Amino acid sequence: MKHATLFLSLLFCILVISCHRQQQGGCLVIDLVNHKSLPTEQIALSDISESIQIIRLETSDSSLVGSVRSIKSEAGKLFIHASNGVFVFDIYGKFLNTVGSKGRGPKEYVGLYAIYPEDDIVWLLDDSGKKALKYTDSGTFLESFDFEKLRFTDYYYSGSDAFIGFVPDQGQSHTDIMLAFFDATGIIDSVLYKKPIRGDVMQRFLYDEATFAYHGAQIKYKYLFNDTIYHIKDNELHSNMVLHLGEGKANEHARADAANKGLNYDLFQDMDLIRLLGESSRYVYLHTGNAKIFWDKRERKAHKWGFTLPNDKRIDPEEAKKFIPDYIDKYGNLTGVTTSANPENNQVIVIAKLKQ
Repeated sequence: MKHATLFLSLLFCILVISCHRQQQGGCLVIDLVNHKSLPTEQIALSDISESIQIIRLETSDSSLVGSVRSIKSEAGKLFIHASNGVFVFDIYGKFLNTVGSKGRGPKEYVGLYAIYPEDDIVWLLDDSGKKALKYTDSGTFLESFDFEKLRFTDYYYSGSDAFIGFVPDQGQSHTDIMLAFFDATGIIDSVLYKKPIRGDVMQRFLYDEATFAYHGAQIKYKYLFNDTIYHIKDNELHSNMVLHLGEGKANEHARADAANKGLNYDLFQDMDLIRLLGESSRYVYLHTGNAKIFWDKRERKAHKWGFTLPNDKRIDPEEAKKFIPDYIDKYGNLTGVTTSANPENNQVIVIAKLKQ
């Protein structure tokens, strides 16, 4: 395995300097020092979008979608990971089929972590059952493989039937924080980028400690206790963006210190919780713990936006006044779900192509 050791506790100024030494353009510096005091700006979604698709999902006994966890658009189809299964619709909202089902059989999942459509196949990642299942987009089972021995807590699909797994620090020398690249054959490669924080305390176990997002063909990665956003190329990490957080700077030692203070201690009272929700050519979309923030690369400015949707009889009028998108997809589209005007109808999907 190759190991790229990165010192994540570098001071902000050192990170900025190292970024600017990179090829053409260097790192993007995102100033979030005052993000907690940002006012909410209510604007029309059309103000930042070239076009908006509003898709009401077909309602039937077999297509009624529960709580939506993610929406992915691929090859003219919508793949919806919901609390009650995986549903496939066409781009007009017509129900096509489901993919997989819950259970303990070889073709079933126990607890679904995420779905990853690519061309005409769909991978389902079962975190509870520790296995990956491959189907056609029409729902035909193809294959599966187990990864029970790999102690991952967060995952992402890296393409071509391969995945990235995140291993959290557990205060033990043999569980260094790292990213592992794996497929059906096991671990292909790994990036070790930090030694354990502390060896004498029990660490907290946090989901979404690692977040990933596609920007075109490039995978972006952020670790919760670090201010750098990386892109992954050839199974290596490359500094791409730096968050300037001032006194709220992410502190990888805070997690260990919090363990000594008990489970009632607010881990994030002295630092900012920042997760990555996606990126387009113009915007970086971040979740700051209590708000979703857009960083405008052109204006070099942070915005806390709430959106109004176009007048549309398919959408509940009150919901149309306060739309908050879920993420930016790999094609640079802002994506989210809202409520139908008719409570008996299925939910409504909103996909906005962002301006360049």
